[in-house]
Amino acid sequence: MSMHLQVRARPQPPNVQTRRMAIPAAEMRFDGGTGETPFTFSGYAVKWDSVNTYGEQFVRGAFADLIASGKKVHMYYNHSYLDWGVTPYRIGKWIKLLEDDVGLYVTGELTPNLQLAADVEAMLRHGTVDGLSVAFYPPAPMDVEYVDDVAKIKRVDLFEISPVDEPSDRSARIDPTDSAVAAVASERDALELLQGVGMSARAAQNLLARLATIAPANQAAPDPVADPLAFLD
Repeated sequence: MSMHLQVRARPQPPNVQTRRMAIPAAEMRFDGGTGETPFTFSGYAVKWDSVNTYGEQFVRGAFADLIASGKKVHMYYNHSYLDWGVTPYRIGKWIKLLEDDVGLYVTGELTPNLQLAADVEAMLRHGTVDGLSVAFYPPAPMDVEYVDDVAKIKRVDLFEISPVDEPSDRSARIDPTDSAVAAVASERDALELLQGVGMSARAAQNLLARLATIAPANQAAPDPVADPLAFLD
């Protein structure tokens, strides 16, 4: 008796294009989760003033129809569904998409008790992973305007947004947590924090040196008339 193994073909990934962004300081925030409480993070998946490595620039309003429709936008890690060697787990869900003056600001939750989501959370907390990447369907020709060498995308539909290791648009990096900022106790700590969000060592040192020179000038001198004993404070 012969037996034949029936192999189920893996579904083909959707016809989407991916564009990765690095997230700079003050543009990504975390809200730590514990146990059954999801780990929440927010940041810019797209910035209007950024031109990615493909020569594309998203125009404000490009995601307005998508947001208004209430369509579900998935979350993977590193666009895993595009890699045949990786099981494509969805690691969480995006709970808010918002266009503001800066770009497309998104808030997501990682799925509790999912190992891959826990791994991504650990990498996000440590700054090992600090990028976001959008996967979008090819826009219609009428929704793209070419200005000089830049393709301005005026309307587009998203399939998913992934936390990623290496973004193609270096302007979307994840913010340090509030606890990481509060833990800064020395110049070295501050330098490490600034470098962790994408600033070069030299730029970080110059920034701290500049802050040291302007801080004393911004401190108001005590008013001897209003408080003659202020010098004792």
